[in-house]
Amino acid sequence: MKKSFFIAIILLISQLGFSQAAKPATQGLKLAYVYEDYILQNVKEMTNLQAEIASKKVGFETKLEQKAKKYQEEFAEYQAMMKDITGLTTDSLNAKLKRVQNIKKDADEFQTNSEAELQKMIQEKFLAIREKVIASIKTVAAEKGYKIVFRRNAEAGNNESNTVMLYSADNGKDDLTDAVLVKMGTVPPKK
Repeated sequence: MKKSFFIAIILLISQLGFSQAAKPATQGLKLAYVYEDYILQNVKEMTNLQAEIASKKVGFETKLEQKAKKYQEEFAEYQAMMKDITGLTTDSLNAKLKRVQNIKKDADEFQTNSEAELQKMIQEKFLAIREKVIASIKTVAAEKGYKIVFRRNAEAGNNESNTVMLYSADNGKDDLTDAVLVKMGTVPPKK
């Protein structure tokens, strides 16, 4: 009996020792989270990027429509020439056909290049906006004394690891999302 009592006391002391040793490591650890997708939807830089994309698309579409119209006109002229070839040489017909083909090729190349240019612009500017958001998250976390900040997105379709919180009893007090928006100069929308 004495032996089992002694072992129980040693186990109790060792448990207390381990819990006391673990306490200082977690004592100052503050955790927070942000809805990064929500920030990106509401930050004014993203709204500006969307407007710039729409404007560039309209510009590209207008130029492409002009090129398509020119192609249709030239092709119609070529077809008219083919109906009445009297007085025309083979060289003149071939030259007209080559001109029509070059206009079509130019339109196709313009479409491909404009789509690539638009994608490149989107990627570069989105990356810059995202880096600014991450910098703001770090600043807000440092100002508020948080050691770890999780990304907690509503949508998992962004091909990135999506941190999932199964439970949070903080009632939103550790949600830095709106503070990050304010830091970036955006007034958070009412929820």
